[in-house]
Amino acid sequence: MDDEGTAPVACTLGVGDRASRASRWEALARRSLMRADTSERGVRLVFAANLGVADELRSLTALERDCCAFATWTVHERGTGLTLDVTADDPDAIAAVRSLFRALVP
Repeated sequence: MDDEGTAPVACTLGVGDRASRASRWEALARRSLMRADTSERGVRLVFAANLGVADELRSLTALERDCCAFATWTVHERGTGLTLDVTADDPDAIAAVRSLFRALVP
């Protein structure tokens, strides 16, 4: 945490762990990603609620909250879909959020 009580814009995962985590996100996206967009403060990913998707999305989100505490990770259930909003307040943090999902968001 910095002097203002916010988390620094940094990921605490090692290189190997980052690759493994990215592979899980990519596999989830291949299975059920319906839409991916940038938002004013980050990204929004919408997933079909296929079998096992909610559990994997919640698992990944919990892991990301630990290693990328500079962002807010929120999952919403909406009808037959799941929406993940990843947001931040600081311009550097917003850029970092968007870079995390660069491969998924056009």
